[in-house]
Amino acid sequence: MKQTIYTKVNDFLRDDDFIRYVLDACTDKESYWASYLNAAPKIRSAYLKAYHILTHLDDCDLLSPEEVACLKERISHSLHTVVN
Repeated sequence: MKQTIYTKVNDFLRDDDFIRYVLDACTDKESYWASYLNAAPKIRSAYLKAYHILTHLDDCDLLSPEEVACLKERISHSLHTVVN
């Protein structure tokens, strides 16, 4: 389990493992994130908002268009780095 418990949406959006879990529908990580939420149930709101943002990037109303573009670029770079 991660040493730091995330408290903000941006904490999740900066975590490459979380992003891969959401975008790749990585079922082998479901138990990890479920236990993470059980360890700190107060973070559920931030977790759900981050999950929503990642699954609705093209119609996200929680971020500005510039923030969406930056997040997409970071995701693309992160995924490209993992592949290579």
